[in-house]
Amino acid sequence: MGAKANKPAAEGGSGAAEQDEVAKQLAEKDALIKELKDKVLYGKADLQNAQRRATEEKSQASDFAITKFARDLTNSLDIINLALRSVPEPLRKAPAGEVAADDPRKALAEFYDGVDLTSKSILSMLKTHGVTQFDPTGEKFNPNEHEAMFQAPIPGKEPGTVLECSKMGFKIKDRILRAAQVGVVQG
Repeated sequence: MGAKANKPAAEGGSGAAEQDEVAKQLAEKDALIKELKDKVLYGKADLQNAQRRATEEKSQASDFAITKFARDLTNSLDIINLALRSVPEPLRKAPAGEVAADDPRKALAEFYDGVDLTSKSILSMLKTHGVTQFDPTGEKFNPNEHEAMFQAPIPGKEPGTVLECSKMGFKIKDRILRAAQVGVVQG
């Protein structure tokens, strides 16, 4: 009988040990589940971040794909504007009254108008693609948007302001495509 009495006690002891072992295995599995769940959440967050970055990069790529072409066009616009400025003011309009069809003043005025319309057309086309021109004359000098070509002391003008714009500046969206080349009032 003594042996039989010890047997249930031993079984009871091993039952507690088995329960401890099961509890330990459950705790390990719970920890593993938590770890795997965290990894899935981090992976999901990384995927969302990658998708967001890809969308932003795609948007920026399309916004700024025109950069090289626009830069080349701005150089052409500079040449056109130089040509327009070279025509003296009185010759920019056709002479009043009746003039001969072969009058060079009339031809020059019409040529001037055609070149001016070409310049405006190019600027309009650039604007439809997000490229805008800016003239900072009279504004405070900003080294992020303006390139100082010279300084001049001008009485009555506030030092540090843009006196004259030699070449217009251009932006794509809010990013500088080309800084405006300016003269600045010296202090």
